[in-house]
Amino acid sequence: MDWNSATASLLVTGTLFAALQLWWIRSLVRRNRRRRGAEPLSQQDFRQELERIFGKTT
Repeated sequence: MDWNSATASLLVTGTLFAALQLWWIRSLVRRNRRRRGAEPLSQQDFRQELERIFGKTT
C-alpha cells in the first residue's frame, strides 16, 4: 500500500471523527443513566415544586 499525504490525512481525520463520535455517545449514555437513576420526588417535594412553578407564572 502506497502511503501518501492524502491517505494519511484522511486516516487521521477519520480517526479523530470516530473518537469524537465515541466520546459523544458515551456522554449521552452517562447522562441517560443519571436521569434514570434519579429518585422520584416525594409528595411534599412535588407539591412544593408545583407551588414554586405556579407562583412564578402569576
